Amino acid sequence: MIRGYDAGLKLSKKYNLFRFTILPPNISVVNEIEAINQYSENNGIDLLFFEITERKLTEYQGLLTEVKKACVSFDANILPDMDLVVDWDVDANRYFEPGKHLKTRFLLGPEYVVLPFDFDLKLVKKREYSSFPKKLLICMGGADEFNFTQKIVSALEINKNMMMTTIIVGSGYEYREKLEQSLSSVPFEYRVKQNISKMFEEYMDCDVAIGSGGLTASELVATRTPSVLIATYEHQIARCRYFNLARSLKYMGYRKFDDQELMKAITYPILPNGQTFFDTRAIVDECNEIIQ
Repeated sequence: MIRGYDAGLKLSKKYNLFRFTILPPNISVVNEIEAINQYSENNGIDLLFFEITERKLTEYQGLLTEVKKACVSFDANILPDMDLVVDWDVDANRYFEPGKHLKTRFLLGPEYVVLPFDFDLKLVKKREYSSFPKKLLICMGGADEFNFTQKIVSALEINKNMMMTTIIVGSGYEYREKLEQSLSSVPFEYRVKQNISKMFEEYMDCDVAIGSGGLTASELVATRTPSVLIATYEHQIARCRYFNLARSLKYMGYRKFDDQELMKAITYPILPNGQTFFDTRAIVDECNEIIQ
């Protein structure tokens, strides 16, 4: 069940979703709760799984008591009868006090990030690395609001990058024309791809990647891709530092990077140490346990 914003509608199309209900973007919380309860009754729903960003979960008072409830939440504002809370923030344990919610199960920490369904972790374990990186991937997130893609391309040009470079931009990227102009004079081969639905193949096809500190960071670590990260939002800093300390990748800084340091980091990248961080399956197992 989604609100009818353009972003949500584009995502539903991107991932070929067909079993979904659209609510008006400006629906009141009272009417939204009513719609959720009505849908639950009509369709025999056993478990509601919330991922709410615009409102606090504590506003959703009056949901059917017989329906189990789970959520992804990045703050402590949860309903008292929540059955499962998932938070993959590095500092998640600071926000919740499980002792105050004896009925609630908690999955807290970066290992519980939701990875895309097409990630083949068995294939990842067989991954081999090139001594001299020849393929570079740049993936700075869906909108790349501050156009770090452009800044990275400029740095690569100045420092004479010669790697085959794949640049991924999201559907919300607004600087495509400016980017294409910059790329017209670069000395390296490149290709630009927009709105890619399956990133797994892109991660596995490169020798080294430059990415942002959002979910892309977790996906790069999950695929054991030698990587360099730039945090583009403040909340990404902790995740970047966490993976940097684990020697899974190189963290450059918050909204900044040094051109020469960047080139050194992609020319001689840190090879992932093989540590397995993620356990997305645990979320499914907990949900199945709740409704049994």
